[in-house]
Amino acid sequence: MAEDKKTEQPAEGEAQAAGDSTRKTKKINGMTLGEIEAKLAEVKEKQGGLTSKYAKQLLLRKKALSA
Repeated sequence: MAEDKKTEQPAEGEAQAAGDSTRKTKKINGMTLGEIEAKLAEVKEKQGGLTSKYAKQLLLRKKALSA
């Protein structure tokens, strides 16, 4: 009985690890310059400008990566 529980737990952990790698969102600090530029274009189109807090954070990260 105890052995059955041990074999089931790693399988659940593997499922969680697979779910983490396919996240919809990505942290700004983990984005490349190209990804940031693509997100900025997307935000500008969807939100009608770059005035949101998210857009401002993207711009700051772009500036940091460009420098």
